[in-house]
Amino acid sequence: MLISHFVEGVRSDLEGLGRLGGGELETWAGRLGEAAGPALRTRLIEAFDALIAEANVQSGRNDLSLGLAGDDVSLIRASALSDAVESPGEFSARFALRLPEELKSRIEQQAQLAGASANSWIVRALAHEAAESAVREAKVTGRQLRGSGRS
Repeated sequence: MLISHFVEGVRSDLEGLGRLGGGELETWAGRLGEAAGPALRTRLIEAFDALIAEANVQSGRNDLSLGLAGDDVSLIRASALSDAVESPGEFSARFALRLPEELKSRIEQQAQLAGASANSWIVRALAHEAAESAVREAKVTGRQLRGSGRS
């Protein structure tokens, strides 16, 4: 979904309202529409992020995230990959991790909230990140924004 489509729609609406007032108001409405573009983009991304966070809370899972590639916004669901690794018979690889005690406590707390073991929670988190990374790598555009954020 292209953010610019929505930003352009708001700009066009402002210009239409400005035409109702004529002359100077039309000029100012056009300028306001142009100037508001970056703020509208930011607010749309924040709204999408809040919507996804709410969906994750309501579903009790944390498998949705927002993908950004240039002007393109997409919904990323990591559950397909995490569901594929749910079967205990498939686990054969191992990592030995040394974690700060604080991080270990946070992981255990999040796992408990999700109703999973710490190991399962870590596997899901890693599967989610791997799925997101694969989607980001698959999208090739002229301008890309990578990373994550919270509003």
